[in-house]
Amino acid sequence: MQIDLTDRPRPLNEKWLLFGTLLSNSGNSMIWPVTTLYMTGALHQTFTTAGIVLMIGSIISMIGSFVGGKLFDHWRPYEALLITSFIILIAVSSLIVWHDWPAFAGLIWLANFGMGVEQTLVNSFATTVPGEKTRIVFNNMYIVLNIGVVLGTLAVGYLFDYGFSLLMIISSVLYFFLMLIIATKFNVPITHVRGETVIVDSATATVETNQVRPTFRLTPLLVGIGALLFITYLSYMLWETVMAPHMKALGMPTRNYADLWMINGITIILLQKVVSGWANKHPYQISVILGSLIFASSFFFLMFVKEFWQIVLVFELLTIGEMLQSPQVPAWVAKITPKEVAGQAQGFVSMMISSGRVIGPIYSGIMMDRGLMNMMFLSVFVMMLLITASLAWTIFKGKHVKTF
Repeated sequence: MQIDLTDRPRPLNEKWLLFGTLLSNSGNSMIWPVTTLYMTGALHQTFTTAGIVLMIGSIISMIGSFVGGKLFDHWRPYEALLITSFIILIAVSSLIVWHDWPAFAGLIWLANFGMGVEQTLVNSFATTVPGEKTRIVFNNMYIVLNIGVVLGTLAVGYLFDYGFSLLMIISSVLYFFLMLIIATKFNVPITHVRGETVIVDSATATVETNQVRPTFRLTPLLVGIGALLFITYLSYMLWETVMAPHMKALGMPTRNYADLWMINGITIILLQKVVSGWANKHPYQISVILGSLIFASSFFFLMFVKEFWQIVLVFELLTIGEMLQSPQVPAWVAKITPKEVAGQAQGFVSMMISSGRVIGPIYSGIMMDRGLMNMMFLSVFVMMLLITASLAWTIFKGKHVKTF
């Protein structure tokens, strides 16, 4: 019997991975910047209540990340991603009509679950893209992610006054096109053979089934990386939750908050290739630790800012640290874990990010309600320094540097 080679499954094309990342983050960025603002303004809830809603959402997202990793390694990644995209679309489109309290919170949580699963699955798919090093693929995804953040936050800044429903309509359209791309471009059968993630043509290839499958285990290095992710995203949540109302309290209009994220995104778009070019010439831990120290220092200076231009300078400092750290971590984790557990490894990354997002909103909400802004900034600065130092000591003590 002849085999039609034109039907052979092809590897995932990086451009579709990047385009999907762009759509997903553009849609997502129309939701998270306004959650606290909308709840405290339109729904008349306290900052603490808003923080609790975001905390629960992050817990749900963390659960989604765990589920996503298991689905990638043990089920059907394509079907899982397609179902997940449909769940997100249902949640976001429902917010167009049902955005009163408490329906708003329930739909946000449903979207959080879908986004947690989706992030892990997309990162796991990124480890299968052929032809480039994994860290380069993640660097490219990071740039596109921030283009999405720019587009989404610009829409928030200039359309929020026209109504929350308009933002959800635009976000729903973006997620609809994301689902179409997933349905047509991500149908790539994936299996794991002899430690490699490969594409399998079931008509011509066979897979050995008598091999012992590696398991995902937490090493001291992974624990240190996870702790760093936790404190980084706990700190980052301050910008996503209380900075918009804090800037408003300082007399700045809502559009300045959108402008801030636009400047952040443009900086990343313009400089990420340069920064990643430097980072890719050095071991992962050099870039990650240096980036973490720069990132942490921004919160120290944030205690002294009063004007918008000062906030921009501090945010630029944070952005430089973010560019050095964030895209390197998932690639680093992929490097030090077996390919056979790629889904669970990226799920671990997503779970640590989500765990920071769990604590960040409730912590910032409580501190904001009590007027302890500077104490909040100082506390995350000190915690990030301590955890970064602990990771550096773990690397030095375990001599992990020689393996990268």
